[in-house]
Amino acid sequence: MSENYDTKLIGISSGRNFRELGGYRTNTGQQIKYNKLLRTGNLATLSEEDINLLADYGLKYDIDFRSSKEKNDSPDRLPNNVHYEFNPVFSEDLTNASKGIFTLKESAQKDPEFGFKHMFKAYEDMINSDTAQNAYRKFFDYLLANDKENEVLLFHCTAGKDRTGFGAFLVLSALGVPLSTIKQDYLLTNITTKDFINNMVQEAKKEGQAAGVLQSIHDIQSVHPEYLDHAVSVINTNYGSIHDYLRNVMKLSTADLMDLRRIYLKEV
Repeated sequence: MSENYDTKLIGISSGRNFRELGGYRTNTGQQIKYNKLLRTGNLATLSEEDINLLADYGLKYDIDFRSSKEKNDSPDRLPNNVHYEFNPVFSEDLTNASKGIFTLKESAQKDPEFGFKHMFKAYEDMINSDTAQNAYRKFFDYLLANDKENEVLLFHCTAGKDRTGFGAFLVLSALGVPLSTIKQDYLLTNITTKDFINNMVQEAKKEGQAAGVLQSIHDIQSVHPEYLDHAVSVINTNYGSIHDYLRNVMKLSTADLMDLRRIYLKEV
């Protein structure tokens, strides 16, 4: 990927992990359009300036992958006339990205690799569970509906990294973006949220949390290439390939895939 991650940030100052999927190249040499597709963390803390920025950006659809508790605790702040779609991937936040230190303490003290191992299970659930599959299929319905020029679809969870990261993996795969590029986009979370993660770990350290807890906090709040590699492996083992998963689980027809590429890609 030739682009610096700065080209992906859209200038949101009071949220984290707000970035463009525009600009990525496909296997056929096309490019994803800018101002069509955003992946983000939650929108609960946005300032009025940030809300105006999203309005000026052309935000039309907000697809919220969070649980009911996450949504109710931290409701999205949005410009007027944006269609909000509550579309939970899990009935609760299985990634633990929205949970506090003390919910991890007991498990992480017993096993320093608790956080790392837990994320593998969360990704398996994103791939295999009926709830998650239905949520991601609905996500594709809105991706297909977002067919007007200068209108943007945003999708997010709490941290904008796991449920959102898997959603990005699905749509980028459907658009024909190489897996190597998808991985690089996935790992940008560790750059764009580095200060947030470091501050959380440092706060836990000041409170005297054990090394295993600190490691689990880091593993849960960041992304590792192994998480996405595991997802790809599970898809290949259980469903044949990502292409088969999109066809047979996401129920995307040839016409759907062609429409997605018409809506989101341009020649360069």
